[in-house]
Amino acid sequence: MAAEAESPDEIVLDVRGLEPPQPLERALDESAQLKAGQRLRMIHHREPCLLYPLLKQRGFCYRTADVADDRFELLIWRKDES
Repeated sequence: MAAEAESPDEIVLDVRGLEPPQPLERALDESAQLKAGQRLRMIHHREPCLLYPLLKQRGFCYRTADVADDRFELLIWRKDES
């Protein structure tokens, strides 16, 4: 399952259906590759609480939206671009 570019500024990573720890690992890998001005939109079937402290440690900001009963969207970007 590859991350797809929705636009030059946003990469979409749909991790629904992946077994742990794959969603967490994929999110960390993809966020590490973000270029200046890019955002990563991760789509998950549950809230990825274990990911939050790891993102903070690596210098990323995030915003989570509970879109539906089984869909969370997490927007990730570099802290220096807030």
